[in-house]
Amino acid sequence: TGFGNLLTAEEKLAALDATRAVLGDRPFVAGAFVADRPGAKFDRDAYLHAIDPIQDRGGTPVLFQSYGLTGLPEPELVAAYDAIGAHCDGFIGFELGTMFAPFGKVYSLEAYRGLMGVKKCLGAKHSSLRRDLEWQRIMLRDEVRPDFKVYTGNDLAVDMVMYGSDYL
Repeated sequence: TGFGNLLTAEEKLAALDATRAVLGDRPFVAGAFVADRPGAKFDRDAYLHAIDPIQDRGGTPVLFQSYGLTGLPEPELVAAYDAIGAHCDGFIGFELGTMFAPFGKVYSLEAYRGLMGVKKCLGAKHSSLRRDLEWQRIMLRDEVRPDFKVYTGNDLAVDMVMYGSDYL
């Protein structure tokens, strides 16, 4: 998922085409990135534009956060994910600490619960470098939606898969 935002539009399409060619009918995920600036409004259409080439090749989009998305109040944030989900077969969400990207945000547990309520959201990558936050998400998943994947992004605790996280 990393650094796909540095590719040109042509390079992204070439990478997606190469992935599809190599994998045949096997599944894959690819990052859907929306570049915006601090204070930007949420741009649903930009997300749909980013996920279309991934879906067209049979992939599952991983929705990177953006300033516009993470700047939404939590009820609107969940509604934004739901609006994106209405346009695709399924997607993977992403929580990203600001130590990794200035537009990132680790959601409150209540917002994460809301994300689990978005039917098209298959799971979410969690990158906070904190075991306690990831364990909270695993316990919430087990309680609310056992099929929801909690993908670990914890570089300081790669053993989180032993405790119930999934590996992306």
